Amino acid sequence: MTATIRFAEINDLPRVVEIYNQGVVAGNANADDAPVTVDQRVNWFLDHDRNSFPVYILELDQKIIGWGSLSSYRNGRNGLRTTAEISYYIDYEYHCKGYGKLLISYMISETRRLGIQHLFAIMLDINPVSEAILKHFEFEKWGHLPKIVNLHGKICGQLIYGKNLISP
Repeated sequence: MTATIRFAEINDLPRVVEIYNQGVVAGNANADDAPVTVDQRVNWFLDHDRNSFPVYILELDQKIIGWGSLSSYRNGRNGLRTTAEISYYIDYEYHCKGYGKLLISYMISETRRLGIQHLFAIMLDINPVSEAILKHFEFEKWGHLPKIVNLHGKICGQLIYGKNLISP
């Protein structure tokens, strides 16, 4: 079985949402407290462009098993144009099999083409798997926002991990 990565198309959005909602249900992968709909995510998808801030699809034997995105940070503020937020979601059936690392590695390799010099990720502080994968790629802890998330009475914080991609 060969995994491939390609740019997302609008017709991929239902599967992207389905995988995202696995994280909503798990309660430790994002700060949404209810599943999102495809309609709610259309504008998010349209805000991404393969030549600036892409959404990527990870396929295994032509089945979408994950996705990742590079998103603009504080869009419109020119001083931040080389900074992007990295997000990644793998279907829970395929967790712990190296697919997340494959996807993140690919997205990092794309940053030069896109002119991105700084990446950061925001995650719940109750998600040690995501924290470990970022540390694998030498992301550093840039911040912690304690106790700001309330998911059905479960209080947690957000961690910010970042990576500078340019030499000092």
